[in-house]
Amino acid sequence: MNYYAVYDRYSGELLAEGNAKECKKALGCASMDSFYALANRSKRGINKKYRVVIKKGGEVEYPVLGKDDPVHKEEKKHGLQ
Repeated sequence: MNYYAVYDRYSGELLAEGNAKECKKALGCASMDSFYALANRSKRGINKKYRVVIKKGGEVEYPVLGKDDPVHKEEKKHGLQ
């Protein structure tokens, strides 16, 4: 799974970070296809408004919640699922 960091190209401000669905919602894109097009065009230099950094799963600097999350393990241990 890819993770994205979307920056404003002019100010350098971080606009969205996370998986594609989270970034789509944060940026207000109409569909997943429109977000992927935005990311692709910014990587190719066509879109001058955003700078997108794409990271493969496991290369992110923030915690990715899921089955390895301590909260998830604690719930499973106590049978809360």
